[in-house]
Amino acid sequence: MSMRGTSRARRAAATVALAAALALTAAGCGSGGDDVDGGAKSSDTSETSGGGDSDAKGEGQQDAGDEEVPSEPIAEVKNKEGIVLRILELKRDGGGFVTLNGELENTGTEDFLHIQDWSGREQGADKSSLMGATFVDSEGKKRYYALRDTEMRCLCTSGIASLDAGETLTVYIQFPAPPDETTEVEFQLPTFPPSNLEISE
Repeated sequence: MSMRGTSRARRAAATVALAAALALTAAGCGSGGDDVDGGAKSSDTSETSGGGDSDAKGEGQQDAGDEEVPSEPIAEVKNKEGIVLRILELKRDGGGFVTLNGELENTGTEDFLHIQDWSGREQGADKSSLMGATFVDSEGKKRYYALRDTEMRCLCTSGIASLDAGETLTVYIQFPAPPDETTEVEFQLPTFPPSNLEISE
């Protein structure tokens, strides 16, 4: 399928958020490590949400940008509820952030309503978002969190009420970029197994 990539509006929001972004150190952290509370803050309060295939799944959706997203996944994982996460790219963008583009597909026969499971355990997290996503730079021993603003709004797909049986939702998440020499990280969204991802330029 053909999808459009990171929008200019998302780039602007991420650049502002990075002014105060924090990459929290987690010594010895990995796929089996505990979640680390905290995250990036900024003065930006604009709403940023990912686009989806349905018209009521995400509020404040951005217009598509001018970059093409790959159609073939670089990683695919499935949780016990039958939700498949296909990661299409993890791309380093100008301005010091990386953007993950992907899809969530409900391959089961029942609607999935537990979206809050993907938002993480951080107090004040948007329970309709993918705010719980993290990636680990094992060499740098740092765990990176999705960018968010001072009102705890995630620079990621949000406003997800449910994922209906058979539905596919286009998603994105933006993170502070690791050092340039870091080319591979371990990504995880709560309820899914971790995935080793190569960062593209």
